[in-house]
Amino acid sequence: MRQALIILLFLCLGVISVSAQAVITPRNLALGGGGSTYITDYNANFYNPANLMIRDREGDFSIGVGISGFYFNSFQNFNDPNQQFNNAQDHAGVYSQNISGQLGVSRDEILDNNYPANNTLSDNTTRYDVTLLGMKWKKENRSFSVALRTRTSSNYKVGKGWYTGTFEQNQDDDLVLDRSLIHRYQSLHEISFGYAESFQFLTGLTPRLDNFVIGIAPKVVMGGSYQSAVWENVYSQQGNNTARIESFSYDATGEFGTATNAFLNGSSVENANAQAFNGSPFSIGGIGAGLDIGVTYLITFGSDLSAIRPDQQPTERSLRLSFSMTDIGFISYQDEGISVTSVQDTMASVTAPNSLIDEVFIGAKGQYLDFIQQYGEENPFALASSESGGFSTLLPMAMHGGALFEINRLKIMGDVSIGLTNNAFNSTKLISSLGMEVRPLKFLPLRGGISFKGQRPNFISVGTAIETKKWDFSVAAVLTPNSLTNNPTVTGVSVATLQFHF
Repeated sequence: MRQALIILLFLCLGVISVSAQAVITPRNLALGGGGSTYITDYNANFYNPANLMIRDREGDFSIGVGISGFYFNSFQNFNDPNQQFNNAQDHAGVYSQNISGQLGVSRDEILDNNYPANNTLSDNTTRYDVTLLGMKWKKENRSFSVALRTRTSSNYKVGKGWYTGTFEQNQDDDLVLDRSLIHRYQSLHEISFGYAESFQFLTGLTPRLDNFVIGIAPKVVMGGSYQSAVWENVYSQQGNNTARIESFSYDATGEFGTATNAFLNGSSVENANAQAFNGSPFSIGGIGAGLDIGVTYLITFGSDLSAIRPDQQPTERSLRLSFSMTDIGFISYQDEGISVTSVQDTMASVTAPNSLIDEVFIGAKGQYLDFIQQYGEENPFALASSESGGFSTLLPMAMHGGALFEINRLKIMGDVSIGLTNNAFNSTKLISSLGMEVRPLKFLPLRGGISFKGQRPNFISVGTAIETKKWDFSVAAVLTPNSLTNNPTVTGVSVATLQFHF
């Protein structure tokens, strides 16, 4: 009966877990962005707290300060390192007409790289995470951890019609000119408390030594700046008739709420942005609660006794299967909250715009208001009703699953993730990753991986570390998918300062 239950669990996992990256650390980023089976330190609180029970090195206590990661799936990338560095700064900073969003590559390259197949919307993300402090301590049959993290994500989708005046078939085979503009931005600051314990009821499912672990990590969440701006603006062509389908919804708080309120009260976009965006990364506009949960099934091989002696020796030859759900919870915003909505409207017999723009939308703070003010056929804020006050929203809940096979100094892993809602951190597209770690020397892991979004390569990644008995230091880099055939283009980095183990 128990064996049937566990088989059913992972069959369901394979069916349902088909853009949801729970953490950015140099260990998992180097392996393609997965980590539901691989991450075993205090960062497992945010991905799969069951892995806190996995012992992959000697020592019962570990502590680390300052694990950081930055990744941007940009609308345009540059081979020149200086240009790309400036490009990354523009994405993470406050918008300025003088330095941000200038079209630096050909229009054809923009279209080819951001609108594959019949897509009429791009899908771009800028994200950075910092685990400020983390600790993990392990007992014989249970583990505990605490971690303090701040993370920010900016996800934006730009209609193809801003850069071409040609009606094209979308995925539904309709002829459309899509001039939609969607921008979701969110900062979250979290204090998480992790706990993991062996679950004896489901242990002993196979003739081999095994261990079934359940983990849970409740957390307090404080919200920083937040914006969810969805302007759907599509021209549809049927014969000689062109119709326009439009709707608009907007929720914002913190710096975005301040800027929007000033703009709606008559300030220019420049003055509203200058008044609101001061660059503070730790402003607090809301508070909430969340929960991360996970299970891991560990099957060991040969003389590896770590499944029944988890307090004595590291795992070296095993198969891990994992499933987790992250960010179950909500957050309530009160500071400078504003909501703007308009119902969907269809206008027949309209003329489609034929003007193209020479600026790229990069999702920087303050760019949304400026972009629609400069280039929109009309300002959607002027046609909608607004309401001030607080509002609540769900945390970026997602599901993850994966498998990891390790034998001595080789690890091979695969992960799948799916976001349950569209938000700044996740999309409902399939995210999958493959990664491998090999250790030519015991203290020197070499890591590589690839990430897929939908059925297309998202990025490739490489990384390494120095891991001694008492401390380790890790780094990773993310490259565009064509970096294997063209000049390497870096789109992300992650560094873990010294982590200590006792």
